This record gives sequence, C-alpha cells and structure tokens, in this order.
Amino acid sequence: MQKSITFQVTGNQPIVCEGCEERIEALLKGVPGVAKVRARSSNQRVDVLLDPALSVPETIVEKLRQAGYHANVSTAA
Repeated sequence: MQKSITFQVTGNQPIVCEGCEERIEALLKGVPGVAKVRARSSNQRVDVLLDPALSVPETIVEKLRQAGYHANVSTAA
C-alpha cells in the first residue's frame, strides 16, 4: 500500500525555480517504490507517493541530500 509523505526542504539550498522542481522530480522518480513526486518552490515542499515495501523516507532524504538539498519528513499519511 502506498503512502503519501511530505518532505520540507530546509537549509541554505532552497528550491528556487521550476528547473529545480523538475530536477528533484526526475531524481526521485528513479527511486524504487516512488509512484509520484511533486516538488514546489513556493512552499519548499516535496510530496511523494511511496510504497514502503520498496523504499523508506530516509532514502528520499538521502537522495535530496546528494542533490544538495536538506530535507526532513514533514508529514506521513
């Protein structure tokens, strides 16, 4: 069963433009278990629909870190 998880981007490297949003979305779509991704510069959030049987939120946080963004799990449903 998939669950919706929101990540809040924090730190010195914000999501600043549509290009950043697209880069994050493309990066995370390659993670096993990620069904949908929506990154937004307007509120510094990344919403992910994730299959917890295939991946965990920490994997998403690490992928974002590798891309230069610091993120925390904001909500999980």
